[in-house]
Amino acid sequence: MSETVETTPRAGAWTWLSVTVVALTLVAVQTPLTATLYDVPLAAAFSLTILHAGALPMALRWPVAAGAVSVVAACGLLWLSEPTPSAPWPWGVAPEITQFLMVVLLALRAPWQVASVFLGVSVAGSIAVAFLHGAGQEDAATANIVVFVSIGAGALGIGIAVRQWRRIRVQLVREQRHSEEELSRRVIAEEKARLARDLHDVIAHSMSVINVQAASAPARLGGVEPRTAEEFSDIAAQARTALREMRGLLDALRDDSDAPLVEPQHGVADVGVLVRQTAQAGADVRLEWNGPEAPPLTALADLAAYRVVQEALSNALRHASGAEIIVAVEATDGSLGIRIRNTPATGTTAHIPGGGHGLIAMRERVRSAGGTVQAQPTPDGGFEVQARFPLRDEETPR
Repeated sequence: MSETVETTPRAGAWTWLSVTVVALTLVAVQTPLTATLYDVPLAAAFSLTILHAGALPMALRWPVAAGAVSVVAACGLLWLSEPTPSAPWPWGVAPEITQFLMVVLLALRAPWQVASVFLGVSVAGSIAVAFLHGAGQEDAATANIVVFVSIGAGALGIGIAVRQWRRIRVQLVREQRHSEEELSRRVIAEEKARLARDLHDVIAHSMSVINVQAASAPARLGGVEPRTAEEFSDIAAQARTALREMRGLLDALRDDSDAPLVEPQHGVADVGVLVRQTAQAGADVRLEWNGPEAPPLTALADLAAYRVVQEALSNALRHASGAEIIVAVEATDGSLGIRIRNTPATGTTAHIPGGGHGLIAMRERVRSAGGTVQAQPTPDGGFEVQARFPLRDEETPR
């Protein structure tokens, strides 16, 4: 029945500590005031005050039970209190404060109906005490109860409003988290689809070569036995079938909005052109190249390396306006290393929401090509992307 609002363990511990300290303070203040001003026996005043104020921390765990204990203790104190013209009655200041705090806690920790019933029972109990035990003090008791009702209703409204605000905030945070997770999954799925299309081009080229070689083998080699020629023909037919099936897979992966793939696939050899185009757009970017102009990479790794540079440059232009960008490419020790580093922004950079998903797609692409990638801020406040791909053996086909 009860509803709860999500809180962190640390916040919950501080709440318990604060409410417990307030309860102990109320016990220390309420007990002597009740015994001296309202002639309540000290033992009864102390016992009922312990129950009354002690119900406050109890409300954090068992709000309904705490409300019942608080009402019984409060009505007991009111009944034992003697009307006096020198102090408010039937509600003294300390019991009244305790009751208001209980209303707020119940409104925060339980459904609003529980807090409303608690406040209504408290008002009904005080009216009964004033009617049965307040001869000659009717006007003062009425004014006291009216004040109690007014402040209690305000405390109830504040508690309900805060509870609803907390619930809405938790729901918004949860929905935002779900939206970010969904966006990340969609970005990864889209990048995997792009990888599949790129892979289609790579494999389609290889299958086309197999088809041509197998179909032309009998003519090129000459003197091929009929059985061998038939085997070559079967290989060519299987290659053509595989090509048709891959085109069907590509059609299934491609969205209606996708443009036809008419441009040749880029590779590391095109990084220089990419850097020049970025510089022509006004960016302070330079290229440092160490190694052969066309490092021996698999076709998928070649394209992935180009995409890493492309994405890193785009991120630097978006998030580090006016920064100096260095693109370093080095092919050594059997691997190709790429490093894109930018200095801190020197111009005004607008905040772009939803960032970080390009890096997720970059990691998916690099991992699929057998490489590794790291992206992290630099100590001087800039940003750096490093990727490494294994080089292909010269004997290994692309």
